[in-house]
Amino acid sequence: MSSSLLKLADYFGAHQAQNLDAHERDRAKQRAAISGAFALVLSLGHVLSPDSRPEHVVALIGLSLLYSLLALVYLKGVLARGRNPVFMQYLFIALDPALTIVVVVGAPKWAAAFYVVVMVQIVRVGIRYGMRTLWLSWAGAMVTAAVLMPLSPFWMQEVQLLRSFGATMLVIPVLFSPLIRRLHEVTDELRTAAGSDPLTGLGNRRLLAEHIRLAQERSQRDGTMLGVILLDLDNFKKVNDTLGHARGDTLLEALSTAIRGNIRAGDFLARVGGDEFVLLVEGLSMLAGRQQAQDIAQKLVGVIEATARGIAPAAGVSASVGVQCWAHALDPLRSEEDLLDAADKAMYEAKHAGKARVRLAAA
Repeated sequence: MSSSLLKLADYFGAHQAQNLDAHERDRAKQRAAISGAFALVLSLGHVLSPDSRPEHVVALIGLSLLYSLLALVYLKGVLARGRNPVFMQYLFIALDPALTIVVVVGAPKWAAAFYVVVMVQIVRVGIRYGMRTLWLSWAGAMVTAAVLMPLSPFWMQEVQLLRSFGATMLVIPVLFSPLIRRLHEVTDELRTAAGSDPLTGLGNRRLLAEHIRLAQERSQRDGTMLGVILLDLDNFKKVNDTLGHARGDTLLEALSTAIRGNIRAGDFLARVGGDEFVLLVEGLSMLAGRQQAQDIAQKLVGVIEATARGIAPAAGVSASVGVQCWAHALDPLRSEEDLLDAADKAMYEAKHAGKARVRLAAA
């Protein structure tokens, strides 16, 4: 059962992780607690109402308890600890229309605004978070309506209004799916263009800062060490001056390909300057992480020298490398800029020591 839940979490949440920043995650937690409490209070109001029907109260309390349980599961980190807590955040976002239906069923005088509120919520979820979350939101609203509306005397008397609601809800995904899908395709294209280096296709400095922040969060959660490896090419200017900028661009492309071919699939590589690259290495051991990062950096020095000899043999291109390792337990206050500055200082120490070598930043 837990394996199936984690697979479901991966399906709905993994590709969306980059869309939730720290502020939105905090808001998701608040949404969980507030919505669960609100639903419980609403249920108590129905219990005390002289016009309430027992079956309506039972269904309403059951739904609110389920929502509160989901909130507790997320806040305690039980379902997806270490895997994909993003799923729970999206679940709370997607259940907004369902909570609106709970309110409207309990207060039929609001029925005039019912269509607009629910449709806007579902479409807003789709535009902001994607089609998968739109479908989850739509399904939550439909199931909630199917359970609660037959228990409401008001909605059973307003048969035409109920049919109109059902027909409207059925066409929402059909009408808005193409628009939302295209919107997200364009957004992804723009995000990729804004965060990538046009020559090598690697990430740029802007995207690097975001990846460092997310890597720090994962490192803190998993109790592992993060390695920031800054590689600065030695004698690259000589290639441009003697062989031309076209040959220099060819060398940069070749080096990018060579480095990517010698790192793990999950590691992030960015080009942050004319001849500077930064590699993020996650999941390093707390005990041996510094040595692991140094070994990776030393290997890349050899890869760069071998690749450069094949394109500009007379230039003597190599790499000076600075390595900064970080773990939240050892240094919780370091920002992404602090990590890059420390790696940069270590890189200059390597240059001053004779180039083509690796230096670790001070622990």
